[in-house]
Formats: sequence, structure tokens, C-alpha cells
Amino acid sequence: MLIVDSDLRRPSIHKLLKVSNSIGLTNFLLKQNTLEEVIQTTPLATLDFLPSGKMPSSSMGVLSSSQMKELIRELKRRYDWVFFDSPPIMGVSDASILASEVDMVLQVIQYRRYPQPMTIRAKQMIEKVGGNLLGIVLNNINMASDENYYYYSGYYYDYYSKNEDEPEAKGKGDAAKPAAAEAKAEIKPKY
Repeated sequence: MLIVDSDLRRPSIHKLLKVSNSIGLTNFLLKQNTLEEVIQTTPLATLDFLPSGKMPSSSMGVLSSSQMKELIRELKRRYDWVFFDSPPIMGVSDASILASEVDMVLQVIQYRRYPQPMTIRAKQMIEKVGGNLLGIVLNNINMASDENYYYYSGYYYDYYSKNEDEPEAKGKGDAAKPAAAEAKAEIKPKY
């Protein structure tokens, strides 16, 4: 498996993996280094990493180059799975270019950060360039402060507590019902 940091403006994966970003994707696309020189191993034996590299001023439009298309084909040949981390699709053409070249796209949306029409527009942009949208991932969800938290936690509590109480209820008759009602009463509404 390979992860490619193709967010050339704000690369961050190299920090998570604690590897160097001194050379990478831009160096390969500008024909400064070979693919073997820019792909790095990680502490995980099954994971390789291709950092973004430094963004020189001459690298504008580098992701739309024929070199990038050739790179994608070569990486597909070498690896079972290749994941590209791209910049946000809104306002940046690099992500649109990648969406049109890769097999599948996962759209990552910061929960409640952007209005719904913007999210729909991003989805439409992926589809417009011929991207195959596999699904959407929501990140930065704070379950404790979301107003639906208590609804869902209450639902799951009721669902699982009923399943757990069923064997006891059969043996004890109505004696188990007050205990379940007391436990249910412990869930307090947010407001």
C-alpha cells in the first residue's frame, strides 16, 4: 500500500509519519529524482509513502501533466492500493485533476464547517470531471456537543439494554422492568 501526499500547498502526512518532506512528488514530476528515490518506507512494513516534496515556483500545474498520469499508471502497477491525499476540491484545480485520474474518490468533509450547498457543489465537481465518488467521510465530529448525541446514545442504549435484559426478564418476570426503567432515566436530555 502507498500513500501519496498530493496536497502540494499544505502537505501534512509526512509529519504524521515522521518522515522527511525534502524530496517527493514534485521532484519526480519535474524529473529531478526517480520514483525509487522519492518513495519512502514507513515503520509499517506494508506501507510506503510518497511525500509531496517542496513546492518550487515552477511546479504550478504539475499535477495536470502527462507525467502525473504516467505516475498514477505506474503506481497502480506496483501497488495493490494507492491513496492520494489531495487539497480541498473547492477552489483548487489539483483535486479535480486527481479525481478524474484515480479509480475512486472519498470526499472528506469537516462536520458543520461548510454550508450544505458547498458540500453538494464539491460532490458535483467530482462527478463533473468523471470522478467515481465512493462515499463521504465526516471528520471533527464532537459527539458530546452535538444536539443529536442524546438521541442516538439513547437509541443505542435502549436497543442494547433491551437485548441484554431479555434473558433476565424471562426468568424474573416483571422484576426486571423497574431496573431497566431506572437505567433509562439516567440519560438526561441536553436542554
